[in-house]
Amino acid sequence: MSISTASFETLKLEVAGKEIHMNVGGAGAPLIYLHSAGGETEWMPFHKSLSQHFRVHAPAHPGFGRSTGLEQIDDIHDMAWHYVDLFEQLGWQQVPVVGFSLGAWIALEIAILRPGLISQLVLVAAAGIRVEGAPVAELFLSDFKEARDLVFFDPESPVVKTAMPLTFDDSRVLMWMRAQEATARVGWTPYLHNPKLPQHLHRVQCPVEIIWGRNDKLIPVAHGEYYAQNLPNASLTVLEQCGHMVPFEKQEEFVQAVVEFNGLESGTRRTAK
Repeated sequence: MSISTASFETLKLEVAGKEIHMNVGGAGAPLIYLHSAGGETEWMPFHKSLSQHFRVHAPAHPGFGRSTGLEQIDDIHDMAWHYVDLFEQLGWQQVPVVGFSLGAWIALEIAILRPGLISQLVLVAAAGIRVEGAPVAELFLSDFKEARDLVFFDPESPVVKTAMPLTFDDSRVLMWMRAQEATARVGWTPYLHNPKLPQHLHRVQCPVEIIWGRNDKLIPVAHGEYYAQNLPNASLTVLEQCGHMVPFEKQEEFVQAVVEFNGLESGTRRTAK
């Protein structure tokens, strides 16, 4: 079943007993976008911009947005296996993936479980590891001002209202609370990391582009540096005057990085070493 709008359509998929909602838009080669703990499951401006270059598929994780099946998810491994099922069901092999924050962590776990599924991987402000001296800040905040101050370089920027609720009167609050509940399901203990992930990073053989905001107060840029040093085929781009919300704060630079990394401007794609 699908619900169509002018620039995208929302598909409803049955995946191993879970009803998954996925926004799809654009033309060209497929690009899979895995969203953050913030639950940006609506069609966002950066999705629209990416869809000018790719056929963008943006599923909502189980328990996020209008997707069901959170009761089947106990940890990050269950979430990764869900995506293995989804990729295989849709016949996706060797497709490029962009993951943001929680979605980047999920993408890494997928790349470890099934290396052949992902051809190129963009990690944006990725969760998933613990870095000594650079702890992940407290994500589960009930005060919207504190949350804005945490994740944005400029919490007064006009893009803030696109990314998250501003008050409890905002119609998006219920979805935001669902996203927090679902994130806690996979990232409460241990807090937003998999202690075993570092020892498996060598298994991620596809090319990886890492993008981080210099001023990320939620997941410090030291995490990006760790990933760049420990993934076999990775490079790191750090954006100045940018916090955690890279696709919103630096939309043009983010989209350009994804396009260039996938070789659409030069006509060639970077391949694994």
